[in-house]
Amino acid sequence: MVKLVNNTMDAMLADGFTRRMGQEYLDAIAKEDASDLFDPAYRDWAHERGFFAESAYAFHLSDSNVADYMSDYDYYRVWPLNNWQRIWINDKLTLKYMLSGTEFDRYLPRYYFYAASDGLKPLLDAEGHEGMDGFLALLREKGEFACKPANAELAMGFHKLGYSNGTYLVDNQPATEQDVRDYVANHTNDIFTEFLHPGMGTERISPVIHTLRVLTVNPTAADPTIAAAYLRFATGVDGNDAKANYFPPDRAGVCSFNCGFDLETGAFGNSRLVYANQVVDDEPHPETGVMAEGIWPCWDETRTMIEALCRRLGLVEYMGFDMSVTAEGPKIMEINSHSGSKYLQLYRPFWADETLSHYFGEKLAQIDGMSDAERARRNAVMR
Repeated sequence: MVKLVNNTMDAMLADGFTRRMGQEYLDAIAKEDASDLFDPAYRDWAHERGFFAESAYAFHLSDSNVADYMSDYDYYRVWPLNNWQRIWINDKLTLKYMLSGTEFDRYLPRYYFYAASDGLKPLLDAEGHEGMDGFLALLREKGEFACKPANAELAMGFHKLGYSNGTYLVDNQPATEQDVRDYVANHTNDIFTEFLHPGMGTERISPVIHTLRVLTVNPTAADPTIAAAYLRFATGVDGNDAKANYFPPDRAGVCSFNCGFDLETGAFGNSRLVYANQVVDDEPHPETGVMAEGIWPCWDETRTMIEALCRRLGLVEYMGFDMSVTAEGPKIMEINSHSGSKYLQLYRPFWADETLSHYFGEKLAQIDGMSDAERARRNAVMR
């Protein structure tokens, strides 16, 4: 039987939440309460069972299937699944330096510069260039940089700088050298990296980089399991690769375009357009008109690499890889220590999956079995 939850901070702290994640959960509930996208009765039914309304719509949630899905309440409650070693992957810059000089470095984009509070700092792939003049020289040589905060979520803060035919570009629009200098000055904590383009046939579906989200669990640090995955193609960009490849579908007319993914074969398909309050099945990509189905290129290599990297970073037991495939092969865009569960469960409900139901069941049981003192310490975890 699915339990009803009490969506108040005091009740959630008593239930083992960290205060930080409890506040994030309550903020999301309040945002939905204020939205006119959802049927109020269905929204309240979902909230009482620990699900966001947008999750309930995505899963076609009802009394008959609600027990198959891990609630948003419980997914927020289990954070943090990783110990302090999660700092190894929690920002893109740390991950890059963790893997520099290893066999995994080639799977990461090239990292050129970091905008520190006291100016530009050259990174591992700056090729001897320094300062703003060196930044501009390397931009002219490479032709394009991806610009993104070192530690952001949901593709927030993504931009593009370029240089083509003697003209600088900011987000694919003509700009002056001073515009580029101003952009860099106004974006401290940004990293400037190689710009990734989809390849090996995936560009037919969308010319903007896609995201393969791969979830791994490795509680022993030595026996990783690839537990779930889905493939997302960019929407709402009209082919403009300077735009972020994901916009949360929390407004009318905004959707994400997702495909199921077979972990054995690398086959993808069963596309779904996911809006805040509805799901449309088996549609072609809404901007290119191409059906999103096929085999992920290099899946055997990708899977082998992920499993090997899970062993190297074994103390980080729970990871969400964000991958893409380019003309050079698979690339890791980032790794998250608490990836969102909504789209993963769109195709693979956690409680209906043997590996994940066992994993999360143990984690929740550990929280439920805490003493008052242990729970109070857990409440205070902030990062």
